[in-house]
Amino acid sequence: MAVVVMTLFPMSRAPMSPDIGKATMDMASAPGAVPAHRHPPRDVSAELPQPSVTHLVFPDVMGGYNVQILPVHFKFTPAAINHAPKDNEGHAHIYVNGVKIARVYSNWYHLSGSSLVPGQNEVKVTLNANDHSAWSVNGVPISSTVKVFIPEATP
Repeated sequence: MAVVVMTLFPMSRAPMSPDIGKATMDMASAPGAVPAHRHPPRDVSAELPQPSVTHLVFPDVMGGYNVQILPVHFKFTPAAINHAPKDNEGHAHIYVNGVKIARVYSNWYHLSGSSLVPGQNEVKVTLNANDHSAWSVNGVPISSTVKVFIPEATP
């Protein structure tokens, strides 16, 4: 698991409401949030190279954040979704603060700015098989977590 700590500052000088730092958001009701559900872990084959993943989160000048997913020994296979699992293939899931936000079928994903709240946020990426089970090693899901700090708005 990779953990990266980042502080993101607004790239615009546009005035912000003084109340923006006081806003709270229930991530389970965030736009695009998926109700919590679990898929069992699926251990990777010991005979094949072990997949791994790390990811980066970049502010997007047009709003929100871009997530770059960097898997090793893993192939995104969007055409095979919901089919039988095939070793070291599948898709990714993105979670923000423990809530699943999306399935991802390639190395890049645009994360809405409303997905992150002022303060510390955790953006997690898991590698998943075509049947949505989480690829794992010895029962531990293959994942990457990045901590993203969003500063409180200043008046």
